[in-house]
Amino acid sequence: MTNSIQESQLKDIILKYYDLGELADYEQLDLGYVNESYIIEIECNGKKKKYFIRKYKLGIKEEEEIIFEHSIVSHLIKKNFHFVARVVPTKSGKTYIKESERGENIFYTIFDFLTGNDRYTWGNPTCSAGELRAAAVVLAQFHNTIYDLDPIGKRYEPKIINFLPEIAQTVEECAQKAGKTVFDTYLLESINIIQETIQRVRGVMEKDEYKELIQLVIHCDYHPGNLKFQNDKVTGLFDFDWSKMDARCFDVALALMYFCTAWKGECDGNLQLNQVAIFLSAYQQTLQNSDGLEPMNDVELDYLPDMISASILYILNWAITDFYAKKANASEYLIYLQHTVRSIQWLDKMHNREKLQQIIRKHA
Repeated sequence: MTNSIQESQLKDIILKYYDLGELADYEQLDLGYVNESYIIEIECNGKKKKYFIRKYKLGIKEEEEIIFEHSIVSHLIKKNFHFVARVVPTKSGKTYIKESERGENIFYTIFDFLTGNDRYTWGNPTCSAGELRAAAVVLAQFHNTIYDLDPIGKRYEPKIINFLPEIAQTVEECAQKAGKTVFDTYLLESINIIQETIQRVRGVMEKDEYKELIQLVIHCDYHPGNLKFQNDKVTGLFDFDWSKMDARCFDVALALMYFCTAWKGECDGNLQLNQVAIFLSAYQQTLQNSDGLEPMNDVELDYLPDMISASILYILNWAITDFYAKKANASEYLIYLQHTVRSIQWLDKMHNREKLQQIIRKHA
């Protein structure tokens, strides 16, 4: 197996910055599209222990975004949210290290290793009803634990209401430089419906009621691939590097998009309303039975269908940005682009939207 980090680099990092022991083994995880991740095994006094190390993507906004992410993890740990991995401090007490590589600042962080099974990626998850309920419960518990956090540092990506104009511009720019791959062709065929949906959702967000939406730190990447499971229970939640301050119901909408959308055949892009009902019911009931944050209110529920549209656009933006930045495999990324466009088309049909609104009102 070819690893991006050489064994000698890992050994140097561990010995120079940490009091953990010596590297015994490591394995690169073939998961995710942004950062590099590794399971490392460290030996100390004859005993071996596993950790998780992340090499952050190039271009991260220096320390501020990492400090923001780590302040979230520290807050969750402090409040006994036991699904997250502790950030392992360096010898100097910092939560990350900075190295220079070919003139670029490269950041690393070591986390404790979370137990459980990595069952899914974000694409085409097939969660059971029990896993859906468990995931919704943990999202509600996460929101209830994090809502009082005043984070330090900063995530530079704007809130979705301010990010939509940037997405519109990105779509236009990518269309202008489109080549002749199947991905390019499909983007050009779909650009009108994408831009129309962006404008429609922006119009909805400009209403006064939008200002009433509860704002807190959201995970912003809450999908089955960022959870660990044991039986039907969630044992771990990770990847907070996309987290930011935004509307709570946008986070729920993103989760519904990730967990409840079909990926196969003629149903690709369809919201599976029975799964939406399971997820929403579990989320709302968890907060009804807890102190602190309340369940989503009427305004949030009214906005939820449009927030799902916004979440589709958010994922679509990642797909096209990543494709053109990496010159990625056109056939692979076409699947992601088709999935998001088909989701837009499904939600644009009035009878589908009405069914979704009925499910929201009945189960929330």
